[in-house]
Amino acid sequence: MGTTKRRGWKIAEVERLVGLSRRDIQRACYQGRGGVGVLKPSDGSWGRRTYDERDLAVLFLLAQKRREGLTLSQAAEQLREGTAGHTLSQLLDVEAERLSEQLEVIEDLLVRAEALAAAIGAEPTRTQQLSLIHNHAQELGRASLGPGHAPTTEDDAPGEELLQELMGAPSDIHVDNNEGGTDGEAGKSHQGDPS
Repeated sequence: MGTTKRRGWKIAEVERLVGLSRRDIQRACYQGRGGVGVLKPSDGSWGRRTYDERDLAVLFLLAQKRREGLTLSQAAEQLREGTAGHTLSQLLDVEAERLSEQLEVIEDLLVRAEALAAAIGAEPTRTQQLSLIHNHAQELGRASLGPGHAPTTEDDAPGEELLQELMGAPSDIHVDNNEGGTDGEAGKSHQGDPS
């Protein structure tokens, strides 16, 4: 079964598909002052531009650079430098790998945040929440098989390690919710301090 290629996306569709503003898409096409000229889309009927798969790929890479905080001019320059030694497909593979690594970090941070939020909650929901978070971590591929089973490597899943610690931790965690109180005691630990 072959894949059919679609040609001729309109600018409104491109804007939605790649996450780049209409203005930046137009500037990506424009060669003159204010433009960066990295695209030459086809002119469709009534003089409207249409964008093909390669155009969308270039615009996606530009959008990624913009999300990293670069100006459109800087993003276009980096793209030109990248395409000098690599194909567009190779640049997309590199970007996909970078995004995959970011996803792993975000998944681990999510497990940590959820585990800590559940750990400071009151029983009996604390145990239920930690169990649900552990199941969620397993779905994300970030968890071991259960308590007592270590993650594959120590550096791979610190969130899983934290979750395992919290699942085995007692529920006598005390949080002082007197933030901004008038007695000046907010946030102080009262363990071992009789005053």
